[in-house]
Amino acid sequence: MPAPPRRVIPREELTAWERWELGALNEEAAERERAEEAAREAAAAEQAAQVVEMERQAAAAAAQAEVAAEVQQTAEPEAEAAPTIPLPTAEEIDAIHQQAQREGFEAGLEAGRLAAEDETHRLKAVLETLEGMAARFETELAEQTLDLALVIARQLVRETVTTDRSLLLPLVREALAGLPPVKAPARLVLNPDDLAALEGLLTVELPQEVWRLVPDPQMEAGGCRIDTANTRIELTLAQRWSSLTRVLDRHRRPDLAWQAADGEGVAPLATADEAEPAAEPGDE
Repeated sequence: MPAPPRRVIPREELTAWERWELGALNEEAAERERAEEAAREAAAAEQAAQVVEMERQAAAAAAQAEVAAEVQQTAEPEAEAAPTIPLPTAEEIDAIHQQAQREGFEAGLEAGRLAAEDETHRLKAVLETLEGMAARFETELAEQTLDLALVIARQLVRETVTTDRSLLLPLVREALAGLPPVKAPARLVLNPDDLAALEGLLTVELPQEVWRLVPDPQMEAGGCRIDTANTRIELTLAQRWSSLTRVLDRHRRPDLAWQAADGEGVAPLATADEAEPAAEPGDE
């Protein structure tokens, strides 16, 4: 049986992949060769780059090793000169903290004690000053009280002897009793006013053949003078007042003398502003 005739496929019905041309096959082979060559070149270039990088890294490592060796050589003497200081432990740090607290507390107590002592010394100094001022004022008050008493007594005596002349009689009797036996002539000199008031009593007590009563305007009232052959006694108020002020250590005070005017002899007390200021602690 004869074979059926082969069907011829028109050109326009053929697809691209169904075509087979010799030229296209050769181009694909060439392309593959170019790709393989490029891959081989890229691999060679990458390998060369890796070699260069490895050489660079090796050179950098060598340089770093040299620098480290130099630094180590330089640091070794310093390390030998400065030994390593051990760091404190937590327990040691806590102990140091507690010791610092104790020392600070003790230092505060000591500072407080010293401040209290200083304040105590100042208070003692102030109290001593006040005590001294009080004693001084007390002494001054006593002295001025005595001065005032003398001034008052002087004024009272002056007024009394002029109002009561008989006060002179006991004085005359006491003076005559202390004399030895008196012989004529003897004189009793009196103020004229005193003589007029006491003449009747004195003539009875004094023998007229021995005693003579003599008025003397110069004689102050309340005083007298006794003249005998062997004795002269001044019994003036000024003389008796001088003896009194001498006993009281006031004889150097003109304002307390018998001849001073009334109102003299009383000095004012020192006021607080006139008093000496309190001495501060540490003042010399």
